[in-house]
Amino acid sequence: MSYIETNPVQHATILRIYSEKDQIVSDPEYQRNGGVWTPEKKQLLIDSILNNYDIPKIYFHQYDRVEKQQSGKSYAIIDGKQRVETIWSFIEGRFCLSNDFEYQDDNNIRLAGLSYDDISKEYPKIKIKFDSFVLPIIGVQTDDLDLIEDMFSRLNEAVPLNSAEKRNAFGGDMVNEIRNISRHPFFSTRVKFSNNRYQHYESAGRLLLVEVSLEESEKLFDTKKVYLDSMVRKYKSGQMDFINRVSLVVTHYLDEMNNCFSLSDNLLRAQGNIVVYYLLFKWAEENHITITRSRLLAFTELVKENREIAEVNYEGADFDLLEYDRLTQQGTNDASNIRERLRVLTENI
Repeated sequence: MSYIETNPVQHATILRIYSEKDQIVSDPEYQRNGGVWTPEKKQLLIDSILNNYDIPKIYFHQYDRVEKQQSGKSYAIIDGKQRVETIWSFIEGRFCLSNDFEYQDDNNIRLAGLSYDDISKEYPKIKIKFDSFVLPIIGVQTDDLDLIEDMFSRLNEAVPLNSAEKRNAFGGDMVNEIRNISRHPFFSTRVKFSNNRYQHYESAGRLLLVEVSLEESEKLFDTKKVYLDSMVRKYKSGQMDFINRVSLVVTHYLDEMNNCFSLSDNLLRAQGNIVVYYLLFKWAEENHITITRSRLLAFTELVKENREIAEVNYEGADFDLLEYDRLTQQGTNDASNIRERLRVLTENI
């Protein structure tokens, strides 16, 4: 019988948690990515601490003895990563207090615009007060990682997690494979869009869904949230042979795409094009055709020129190219949209 228990982490001062930074995993696989807080939000958190306001609870997974030995770590952050990393960043001098900061304990003390080091030098007692602030950390012990992932998902229901972040918290074999595919050099070096909110996970999941749908029914499914969620639930455990088989296919075509596109390629600035390009490379291999970046650039320029023609002479423009242009702007996850854009591409490439 799996279990999950919680209890407050004792003596969780800012100074202690910072001193144990190397013992804390801040990016377990169920976590969302960091780096999405604005400077103003970071400053507000430090303001709250210095002015003795309560801050929301932070949840740490407390490793047992075996986990500590295997990982060399003591904790993993379940929820509160942004708060913890903001505190660390302030201590390390990566940002300062806001220019309108007011120290409520003594209005005569001017801390506005100061860094952590400035406070240490000019107001050492306030620095000690900050270091001694006890963070509301709840420790979680469990023998089942899926319960941790479920807890993370539940804790963030009130926060606008996007579909990829929620799906990542499902856990399981297919989610792990999505993570693996998202680390392919094509995503880390070729695509133009970032992975701040797991956009690479989303695209990798769509490519796996393409192969899963072709394996299961020999037809293309919509690459929408409902189908992606269904796939990760269906292949959560016990079907690694199938997952490995479709993953090998996806990896093969990503290798081909990686060889074609350039670093941070403008042709790959939108997620909506990835599935179509992927299917184009599948079509090209089946038909013994070589796809080059210059041919893709020429097609992109053709679409642009056709758009300009339509602005002055709609009847003189190519309808297929206009339709391709329109379809790239809406419903890019519909199977019908994907098939039509692929048709236009293959006829003009």
